[in-house]
Amino acid sequence: MCPIAPGLPRGLAPSTARSGALLQLPVSDNRTRYEAMAYLQADDGASGDVHAFLAYKETDLASGAWRVRVKSLQTAGGVFEPAAMVQQAQAAARRGQAYFVWGYHLTPTASDPRRIEFRVHVLNRRPARLELYARLRRADHSPGLPCSVVCDWP
Repeated sequence: MCPIAPGLPRGLAPSTARSGALLQLPVSDNRTRYEAMAYLQADDGASGDVHAFLAYKETDLASGAWRVRVKSLQTAGGVFEPAAMVQQAQAAARRGQAYFVWGYHLTPTASDPRRIEFRVHVLNRRPARLELYARLRRADHSPGLPCSVVCDWP
């Protein structure tokens, strides 16, 4: 099961501590603007840990330069620089892949079925969508149901 913070529409990132979400959007100031993109919470039944992922766009107001960041509660996150994402999207398209994985990821093994990925979906050789994907474990260590949220690439 993929519980989301109470009172939040599916995939909407929280902006206040009252939302019940485990991760919060940084506060914008006169130098940097932060815009929520996606939020995902998922429980690992085997460990009892709750994983939370928050994707947001970070824009430098002086230069206009921006990047996407994924913040994570239990794992490392990721930084998605636009130029690098375009290069990776072109390479994925050449390989015939619909998406590529960037930033932290956890790949399943024979003894651990968990999978965590930050996927950048490709359309016309360009980044088109960002997906936060998690498949954690049931209490008996068997694979749980996949959880994901997808948002448009800025």
